[in-house]
Amino acid sequence: MPSSQTKPTGRRMGWLGRILIWGAGLTLVLAILAAGAAVVGWFYITDNLPRVESLTDYRPPTVTRVIAADGSLMAQYYHQRRFLVPINQVPRQVILAFVAAEDGNFFKHQGIDLLGILRAAIANIQAGRVVQGASTISQQVAQALLHTPAKVWVAKLKEMVFAWKMEKTLSKEEILYIYLNEIYLGHGAYGVEAAARTYFGKPANELDIAEAALLAGLVQAPSRYSPLRHPRRARTRQVYVIGRMAEEGFITKEQARAAMDQPMDVELHSPRTVMAPYYEEAVRQWLEERYGSKLLYEGGLTVHTACDPAMTAAAKAAIAAGLAELTHRQGYFGPLKRLSPEALAQARSRPVGPGEVAPGARQEAVVTAVDRGKQRAELRLGAARGYIGFDQVKWAHPPVKDLSAPTPRVKSIEEVFAPGDVVLVRPEKYSANTQSWSLELVQEPVSQAALLALENHTGRVRVMIGGSNFDKSQYNRALQARRQPGSAFKPLIYAAALDHPTKVYTASTQILDAPITYDDPVKPGEKWRPKNYSSRFYGPTTVRQALAHSRNVVTVKLLSELGISYVINYARRLGITSELYPNLSLALGTSGLSLLELTLAYGVFDDQGILMDPVFVERVNDRNGVEIYQSAPQKRQVISPATAYLVTHLLQGVIQEGTGRSMLVLKRPLAGKTGTTNDLRDAWFMGYSPQLICGVWVGQDDNSPLGKRETGARAAGPIWREFMGQALKDQPAEDFPVPEGVVFARVDRNTGVPIAAGGKGGFFESFKQGREPAPGEDSGGGQSEKPQDFLQSESFGAAPVAPAVPGATQRPQALPAPGH
Repeated sequence: MPSSQTKPTGRRMGWLGRILIWGAGLTLVLAILAAGAAVVGWFYITDNLPRVESLTDYRPPTVTRVIAADGSLMAQYYHQRRFLVPINQVPRQVILAFVAAEDGNFFKHQGIDLLGILRAAIANIQAGRVVQGASTISQQVAQALLHTPAKVWVAKLKEMVFAWKMEKTLSKEEILYIYLNEIYLGHGAYGVEAAARTYFGKPANELDIAEAALLAGLVQAPSRYSPLRHPRRARTRQVYVIGRMAEEGFITKEQARAAMDQPMDVELHSPRTVMAPYYEEAVRQWLEERYGSKLLYEGGLTVHTACDPAMTAAAKAAIAAGLAELTHRQGYFGPLKRLSPEALAQARSRPVGPGEVAPGARQEAVVTAVDRGKQRAELRLGAARGYIGFDQVKWAHPPVKDLSAPTPRVKSIEEVFAPGDVVLVRPEKYSANTQSWSLELVQEPVSQAALLALENHTGRVRVMIGGSNFDKSQYNRALQARRQPGSAFKPLIYAAALDHPTKVYTASTQILDAPITYDDPVKPGEKWRPKNYSSRFYGPTTVRQALAHSRNVVTVKLLSELGISYVINYARRLGITSELYPNLSLALGTSGLSLLELTLAYGVFDDQGILMDPVFVERVNDRNGVEIYQSAPQKRQVISPATAYLVTHLLQGVIQEGTGRSMLVLKRPLAGKTGTTNDLRDAWFMGYSPQLICGVWVGQDDNSPLGKRETGARAAGPIWREFMGQALKDQPAEDFPVPEGVVFARVDRNTGVPIAAGGKGGFFESFKQGREPAPGEDSGGGQSEKPQDFLQSESFGAAPVAPAVPGATQRPQALPAPGH
């Protein structure tokens, strides 16, 4: 019996033991698998995480700023608009606003806040939408640095691990420093500093509680809570943040109430205060070429330029006024478009009122009626009504394509306007009595202008404008264009003559202005007969008179006497780098030059023979303020101070009695020269004072003529005069300094013959010491003809044929014609 009872018990204990053993084994295996999975998961989650230690040298992409000479902002270049600000420069209320809004337990947890997650979940469930974030500030920093997807659980685990590691390595202040500089706050602003400047137009250290709360409320959804696009939502979010600050004890109830009652002045603030787009683009290209795209757009450079904002504004105004006057002289190009009868009827039917009209701003208007009896046109600008009288459109003749044809006259307003015309106008003044605006007819210029102004002695480029409208054309006509300078090239030839090593030329040297014939530089086998702008010849002419009145024939003869290769080499010394065609048409400026190189050449005369490198960028500092570039322009003495002064003295004569007489209204010592090219295609005025060198070019991009009588004096001169008047108005009227080696002798103004002591009349001409004429001497020099050789007839047929100039085989850009 006993034996029979023990067997079943043994069998039962055996099965139970096996189950226990199997269970224990399975548990162990599962534990091992779980541990292995945890290890694998840990390595998977932490794989490729950056080293937290590297965050101690946090260097995010920051804005490169371009600064004008007066410290104002010209431009910003960036991929992310961020300004790095130290945590000790962020006000306490700003820090606490972000902590209250995003992570109330920030100063208590170690990177992960489980209670905060639970609280956020409850708040979101109660609100029925996401009103409170669950990620800590440390996790948000991790997400921003890791660029992890927002809703992927593995990414969230990576963020938590990285946040925990940050808390072990970095202080709370260091984490806040990264956070407040890294977060995106809408409208292109990264970090609190950029956001403060964007929304409030001031730095972060000036933000108050209400402003800080508004910015802190943007973190969750910058687009949804944008105060610019959704002010009500932004206000609701701001109130929530202020409430959270009070709940956390960061501010008192009184402070919270005051912040909630504070009105908000929020707008999109443009940081740019200087409008010099052609200058900015030239600087941007220089920076990118020198430092590369990454450093330019992410390096946080501070670039100090030589640009003068006040002078730039004056130049833009001068160009606008000059081109407007030129456009009037060119004629009226017609309406922008024509409305259908139905559209015209609709325009007429609108109720009359002041409308949304900006005085002085160009706007489109519809001609609704033309009154033949009153000689005026009625126009509509939406709800606004305006009138233009006949006297205001007398200029609006049809454009004249034939430069030799007379300019037509406008006799009736019906020649200008017809009902349905859509035209460009400028509203001037509104009359409540007549419920109408007085309007001015305007049109967009078809011509272009460029202006360059450099400071004497330093080469600092104070102004560079490469066209009339950068938004429509980024082509920089001050730097990139090569246009024929016409007579503006002549001073370089006269300087070469005064400096010739063997042939003696002075300002009083006489050269015969008479017909002469050369082998045509363009058409082999044919003859070329240079002529003056007036188509007249003036007989014996002094060098001074020839330059002052821009005599073409004298200049061609002078170039022939000097030798073309000598003059080209001399021009190279003055900084001319463009190709110069080696033939006699060079005297008339048929080789294309840039405005920059010609302005630099004139600067040599102004700066006592020194050729300066142009300075656009004066210095560059890196993000830490360390200077990494300092301009060191080369100064090269390329001609003697005496020669430079003699040319300046001659160019003063251009303004005192020659083609630049209109500049006398500025009532200060000035030197300059006009330039006009073949068929009136290019107009120039180049000149300087003792302080400033300025060059102006006017022309059309398609190289078509500017119009009848549109010479350098008429088309470019007014722009130069207006700009220089404004640029120099606060500077003293200085005389050009006379260097050693220059002497003066009284000579006859017309002949250059010296006047004996005690004699009357004449004026004091400048000479190089040792070349001044003694009383009774002939003032001629060089290879000038004698007066008896002058052919009184103005016909070309009686002129002798001159030999071809050796080496003059290359064709000019265009046939030379009268210049001025």
